[in-house]
Amino acid sequence: MYHHCNWWSRRYAYAYAASHASKSYYASRRHHRGGFGVRRPLRYLGYQLDLDDDQMRKVAAILDTLKVEREQGSLDEKKTISQLANIVTEGDVSIDELREVLKPRIESAGRLQLAVARAVLEMVEVLDEDQREEFAYLLRNGTVVL
Repeated sequence: MYHHCNWWSRRYAYAYAASHASKSYYASRRHHRGGFGVRRPLRYLGYQLDLDDDQMRKVAAILDTLKVEREQGSLDEKKTISQLANIVTEGDVSIDELREVLKPRIESAGRLQLAVARAVLEMVEVLDEDQREEFAYLLRNGTVVL
């Protein structure tokens, strides 16, 4: 009855499962996509700028709005590419049709630019003078990209 079980081939699977069962908390949550999605940048800014709890909440809201606007821009770009591909397959392409298809992409870039400008203004309001200097340094050297 047990000679068809192939227990020797399963021992590797059991050994692998046992060795990988004790992951750390952060390693097990690495692929979890809950929350607002800015945990690492928020944590990094909180540490580098020495933010208090109220400032952390405000910065989290700022980063969340930027994230949403970037996702919307990505979605607009995907829609534009799809519509552009549909026009190309039709054969007769005019410059006016292409401009009409590419218009949402340009509008999306403008909205993102405005969102980044608002985010910078809000960050300036939230941070004190020393934190602003540190934030400017992080922006200059490319550590933080808005």
